Amino acid sequence: MQTQSELFRGYLFSLVAIFGFGGTFIAVTLGFESFDAITMSMGRVIPAALLAVVALKVMKQPLLPPREAYPLIIGSSLGVIIGFPLLSALALQEVPPADAGVIGAVTPLVTGSIAVLIGHKKPKPLFWAAAALGTIAAMILAYTRGGSEFGGGAFWGYLALAVAVLFASMGHISGAKLTAKYSPFTVLNWAVMISIPVQLPIALTNWAINPITEWPTISAWAGFLFVSWFSLAIGNFMLNQGLHIIGLVKGPQLQLIQPVVTMVLAIVILHQTVAPVTWLAAAVILLSVAISQRFK
Repeated sequence: MQTQSELFRGYLFSLVAIFGFGGTFIAVTLGFESFDAITMSMGRVIPAALLAVVALKVMKQPLLPPREAYPLIIGSSLGVIIGFPLLSALALQEVPPADAGVIGAVTPLVTGSIAVLIGHKKPKPLFWAAAALGTIAAMILAYTRGGSEFGGGAFWGYLALAVAVLFASMGHISGAKLTAKYSPFTVLNWAVMISIPVQLPIALTNWAINPITEWPTISAWAGFLFVSWFSLAIGNFMLNQGLHIIGLVKGPQLQLIQPVVTMVLAIVILHQTVAPVTWLAAAVILLSVAISQRFK
């Protein structure tokens, strides 16, 4: 039986993580004041790797995963550490953070649908209805906000977000298969470590071609370090700890507020106006995610 203090700690950890994740797209946008998309995606591996080394040492884990875990660690790294950050950073050059947060909310639907198909499970019909509803809402948002003209910058931005969601789902599924044997935080740090040979050369080449000629702003540094440390490591650690206490049923329900946090922060921090269609799409997607979690 959990005590009130334990439950409070679990909800506190979970909510801090979710509010932090809600600020990820805001942080990337702030980073664009001084850094380009490659720096905000590939360049974050430097501070993230430093934190991963410290975390693995503290947990008394090897810096690299065992050989049998490599296939799934590579899948997790390609999805969560490389693919999603890169594609979402590229997309945010054209797409408002609020819209990105709403489309990102489809990730649980996509992850759940792929997991169901891979596991050959037969969920209730309401699961597929909810998945279809959420996907259609995201597509309508992308169409109305991105413009119907094929080849426009905004069009490719929303398309990049859609592919980013697929990468994130792949990463989540790959990582989840290892959590029966290793802690999720250990798996995440291993994914960061094995991404270094890919991300670091790309980041260094980019800085050689496009050097940073002016000292970055404080806001840009804050955004860069936030996505490097919180979004990749600290936030996941807090969320995993919180979900361990409050359970995997209530946890995903809490995560429904994440896109709303992104929209509110876009208004408060970036002083952006959130379009009515974005709020409407958010409501439909959050409803569909809630239904899918209930009937999967």
